[in-house]
Amino acid sequence: MKKIITATTVTFTAFLLCACSTDKVVNPSQNSALNSVTNSTKEKPGAMQSSLDNWMETKWTPSVENNPEIKEKYSDKERDFKLQEYVEKAELYAKENNESDGDSHVEKINSLPVIGKTK
Repeated sequence: MKKIITATTVTFTAFLLCACSTDKVVNPSQNSALNSVTNSTKEKPGAMQSSLDNWMETKWTPSVENNPEIKEKYSDKERDFKLQEYVEKAELYAKENNESDGDSHVEKINSLPVIGKTK
């Protein structure tokens, strides 16, 4: 009796695994049901991406990436990225565009009754 149960279980498992493996695999980009809901082949980017691309093109690149000092300092393409590189570029961008030096929130935080100075 035990052999029949084991044989039945093995046969059922083998049948189940074979049935699952014969299904046609469909790439998500070729799945018509998925593409009818959301098409993964959009031609134009969203509003945030367009805004970021526009800012990079008109403001960041002319003031930072085209700066001769930055170009010379970070000309080696094989180097590892360091956070200091971004900090230096952001500092240069802030100076060239007359933005604050990053201490803009100090006065606001100090004016809070629990954190800052008390009256």
